[in-house]
Amino acid sequence: MKPVVTGVALEYRDTFTFAKLDVNTQREKTTEYQIRGTPTYIVFKDGETVGRFVGAMSSTKLVAQILGILGIEETE
Repeated sequence: MKPVVTGVALEYRDTFTFAKLDVNTQREKTTEYQIRGTPTYIVFKDGETVGRFVGAMSSTKLVAQILGILGIEETE
């Protein structure tokens, strides 16, 4: 998933930001965010969790998930 996330992060850097959490070293945050599997994506808006999803997926699906949760229509 790293290449997919990296590509999406670069392409959509003006729309949203990715942050990475190392579940092996950040146990408190892993528990706080109830991360049970990886990859887990948690979408925040204005500091609040507004959605989450789990699993590997294509860049198209990843972008669609994030934009859908944020209520942003994709423009090309």
